[in-house]
Amino acid sequence: MRKKKEKKEKSFTFKVVGIFMVIFTVAVCVVCYNQSQTLEDLKKEAVALESQIEEQKKEKLSLESKQVYYESDEYIEKVAREQLGLVKSGELVFVNNSQ
Repeated sequence: MRKKKEKKEKSFTFKVVGIFMVIFTVAVCVVCYNQSQTLEDLKKEAVALESQIEEQKKEKLSLESKQVYYESDEYIEKVAREQLGLVKSGELVFVNNSQ
């Protein structure tokens, strides 16, 4: 009788351990799957951010070149002539009053 009882106890223990192992394996698989999904999302976000960085670098270069132009004598003279109506000394100004 004792052997039967010990066999039943061992059998029950193996079943419990087996069920625990199955549950543990499923839990590990779920966690790994979630982590892989998170990793993929982060990779996509990194690619999008790299693209934004490149766009911002291009815009920065454009703005820097505009700044150089706006600080140039050529631009200052253009604004002075067109918006302020200024002329250099010695230049003749022709005014068209035919309106």
